[in-house]
Amino acid sequence: MSAKKIISLPVRDQMFSALKEQILFNDLKPNDVLHIDKLAEEFGVSATPVREALVKLESDGLVTLIPNKGAKVSDISDDDILNTWEMRRLLESYAARSSISLITDEELDDLEKDILRLKNGEQDDDLYISTDIRLHELFFKHLKNDLLKDAIRRIHEISHRIRYFAERSVLMHEKVVQDVIQEHLTIIVNIRSRNTELLIPLLYTHLLNGEKRTLEAHKQAKSRQD
Repeated sequence: MSAKKIISLPVRDQMFSALKEQILFNDLKPNDVLHIDKLAEEFGVSATPVREALVKLESDGLVTLIPNKGAKVSDISDDDILNTWEMRRLLESYAARSSISLITDEELDDLEKDILRLKNGEQDDDLYISTDIRLHELFFKHLKNDLLKDAIRRIHEISHRIRYFAERSVLMHEKVVQDVIQEHLTIIVNIRSRNTELLIPLLYTHLLNGEKRTLEAHKQAKSRQD
């Protein structure tokens, strides 16, 4: 785990953001133990902001506190996957219905261009992740309801951590990427139609497929660990 020395305030919030990013992108993996003293030394801070950051991370469900020691990165279970994708289907479908007319052609053009780069053989995991995030952000970024936007954003963060941990732990990653790329391109075509009756069932099915792919990848990843 690489660490950047924190030199500005508020230290607690910067610690929280740094650790959260490492957990979401699986630099810190499920069940990794986070020692307060070690983290304080690596980041060049006192133990207090580390403890405060870990408490906040626990409230987000990303770690489990260990008394007098630190915390453990939360494990991932099948129920976590099922619950997360159920929430995504509920919230994103509603958000997409509300925002389809607000998504601009320029946003779609830029996104489609990058997805086609992947479809045409460019090997770039960072671009793959970026296009996935950008596509699904289209369904809520223009909404005025900040509570809804924050709820969807938090669910997205959890699902990204789960999904990319599972996918990168197994040999199915290449096929998954190609399937997702094609589904994303089809969704873009249907966003352009501005027809919610076409888009919503397609988005719902895409998220169901995502749940199935993640469950299968998670099953394979767990079997390799055992």
